[in-house]
Amino acid sequence: MKEPTAHARPGPLAVQARAEFTLDMLRNLVVVFEAAAEDRSVLVEMGDRGVWAVTHDGHRLFIGQTAAPPPRDA
Repeated sequence: MKEPTAHARPGPLAVQARAEFTLDMLRNLVVVFEAAAEDRSVLVEMGDRGVWAVTHDGHRLFIGQTAAPPPRDA
């Protein structure tokens, strides 16, 4: 990204989705790019408890949790 504001629109940005990524999640995403993307983009899906990378051929690969799992009854 050489000029991140070069194509910016005037006015406030409408946020469509948010996700927090840990360093491990970003590493997992890099592995997906190296193994499956082959210089193509990867779709990122964000659910209530997880983030997934979806390749162009439809494979869904788990990237990481977005929230702690609910406690289990003992």
